[in-house]
Amino acid sequence: MVINHAVTVHILQAVWLMFWLYWLAKAFNNKKSVYRQPFLSRLAYAWPLIIAAIISTHWSGGRIVLLPASSIQRAVGMILCAGGFAFAIWARTILGRNWSGIATVKQDHELICRGPYKMVRHPIYTGLVLAFLGTFIAAWPTVGSVMLMAALIVALWIKSQQEEKLMQGQFPQAYPAYRQKVRSGIIPFVL
Repeated sequence: MVINHAVTVHILQAVWLMFWLYWLAKAFNNKKSVYRQPFLSRLAYAWPLIIAAIISTHWSGGRIVLLPASSIQRAVGMILCAGGFAFAIWARTILGRNWSGIATVKQDHELICRGPYKMVRHPIYTGLVLAFLGTFIAAWPTVGSVMLMAALIVALWIKSQQEEKLMQGQFPQAYPAYRQKVRSGIIPFVL
């Protein structure tokens, strides 16, 4: 069976849309925040994405294709994308009402160490990286996509460091023990 580029793009767009609609629906009914990360500190992880998006979309070299298109490549990419989103959704479900889109301490905040949090400390980010990698492989294997992928990893690493500092303060004994037990932050055995 031949999977063409247009069909691949439409499937990926639908998967991304469903993911973001789910994410939006789950964004409500969380615990009340007792501390929220200041706006300016959020810029620390936004700038890599903004710069990469501008460069990759306005620089002609960003459109250079790195991988030849094949049906197998597209299928593998779509499976990775869906698997990444499934992993992120599993993590979000386990996190429950403790979730927030920014570094936050919630009322009666819990340190979650079960489910995907046994494998990596930031499994939502792991899932997003995997979904983006799958999208890259399936539909946009370009220099610009590699730049965006690198920027996404940098941004998520910066954000994860901010969150870890906050969790260290909130759970001064438990969080260091958790970090020792679960060594991988985002990408197992790498980061």
